[in-house]
Amino acid sequence: MRDKVTLHQLVLFGFLIFLILFKIITRNFVFGLDLLWWLLGAVIGFLFVFTDRFIYSFLMKPNEALGMRLKDLFGQNKFSEGVLTLLSERHEQKELVMRSFLFLVVYLVLALLAVTSVSSSFGRGFILGIGIHLVFDLIFDYFWNHERFDLWFWQIKRVVNPEEKRWFVILVSIIFGLLSLNF
Repeated sequence: MRDKVTLHQLVLFGFLIFLILFKIITRNFVFGLDLLWWLLGAVIGFLFVFTDRFIYSFLMKPNEALGMRLKDLFGQNKFSEGVLTLLSERHEQKELVMRSFLFLVVYLVLALLAVTSVSSSFGRGFILGIGIHLVFDLIFDYFWNHERFDLWFWQIKRVVNPEEKRWFVILVSIIFGLLSLNF
């Protein structure tokens, strides 16, 4: 678990540094308070994706063993232990809302609207942070966690063949990459 959390941090900060360097090279960089709001929004957006684990455990499947255990821990004000349990038992959470094909498609539309219409640095960073997390998880699952990768398609009521899945990963990565250069 710790290795993936560390990898999440490296990806987030590495991607943000890459985008800042890209802005410096293309002479679109402005150092100011907006940069700090953008960075804060990206970090909070990145962390926001973890809320789907709470949604799964407390709203979608509250009567499963994990949901009941978490209710007990949070009811006893053992918040840090509850969060660690939630993260360490992530393999039990199969149908996560944000880690799904349909949510990712909706996210890409939202990201396009954010790039073209949102002027708030925090809001743009927030949407970017969500995307960094989702696209990282999608790519990670595609290459290193095949069982989890198949769960990205739980909402689709047909068998999605491997070629369609591969093209989905490629298209999402390209579209997000192009959009992220404009955040």
